[in-house]
Amino acid sequence: MTLKSSFILLLFIVSLLGCIQVQAQILNTDQTPTLDSIKKFQTKIAISISTDQQKKSLVDLFYSGDFTFIGHNNATTLYTKIDRVTNGGQSIQDIGTFQLKNNRQLFKKMYLETFVQQQWDGGLGLESRTLLGVNLVHYFKNTSTEDIFLGAGIFEEKEKWNWSAVDDESLTHNPSITNNNPKLNITSKYSVINPINNFEFIIRAFNQTGQFQHSWSNRTSVFSTIQLPISKKINTSFNIDFIYDTNPIVPIGNFHYNYYQTLSYSF
Repeated sequence: MTLKSSFILLLFIVSLLGCIQVQAQILNTDQTPTLDSIKKFQTKIAISISTDQQKKSLVDLFYSGDFTFIGHNNATTLYTKIDRVTNGGQSIQDIGTFQLKNNRQLFKKMYLETFVQQQWDGGLGLESRTLLGVNLVHYFKNTSTEDIFLGAGIFEEKEKWNWSAVDDESLTHNPSITNNNPKLNITSKYSVINPINNFEFIIRAFNQTGQFQHSWSNRTSVFSTIQLPISKKINTSFNIDFIYDTNPIVPIGNFHYNYYQTLSYSF
C-alpha cells in the first residue's frame, strides 16, 4: 500500500471515529523527543470528524499536530490543536492552541526552553491568550525511552476574556477584560515510551503565578496521554487535561477538564 493510499484510508477511518469532548483549555503542552533521536524530523497528526446520530446537525471537527525539527543540541517543536463543535450552524465549542517551542542544551542536563503561544477557548469566554516566555529546565533523565524534567521561568501573558460563559446574565453585556502581566511558572514532565511498539505515556504539569486585580492567583494545568499502537504508523491515544484557576479573570468555575480520543498517523 502506497503512502497516498494509506493516508486516504486513514482519513476514512478517522471520519468514523467519534471524539468525546468536555470544555477545557490547555495552557502548555510538551511531547519533546530526545535530542539524540535518529529521526531529525518527526510528525504526529490526528484528525477527527464526528456527528451525532440523533442530531444530524451536530458536527465535531478535531485536529492536533506535532512537528519537531532536531538539530545539534537543539529541538524546535510546533504544537497545534483545533477543536470546533457546531449545532445547526451555532458554535458550542471552539478551542485552539498554537505553540512554537525551542529547547537548547546549555550543559549536560540543563536546557534553555523558549516558547511563544497563542490560544483561545470560546466555550469559556477566552477570546485570546498570548504567551512569550523562557524556562531553565533540568533533565533528570532524557533517553529514547524515558523523559523526566523540572523547570522554572518567567513569561509575559496577555489574555482577553468575555462574559459569554458567566451564569449571571446581567453581566453578559459587560465589555471584555484584558489582563497583561508577567508571570512566574514551574513546569514538569514525565514520559515513557516503548520504541518497538510505540506505546507511550506522557504527563506534564504547568503552574503559573501572577497578579490580577492586586491579588495573587495561581493557575495549574495538567496534560496526560496514553498512546496505544494499532500498526507501525497508526496509533490511538486517550487524552485528558485539566486546569484549576484560583482566581479566574471572569466569574466562571475554578476547575475545567477535557477528555478526547484520537487516531494519529506518524511519519
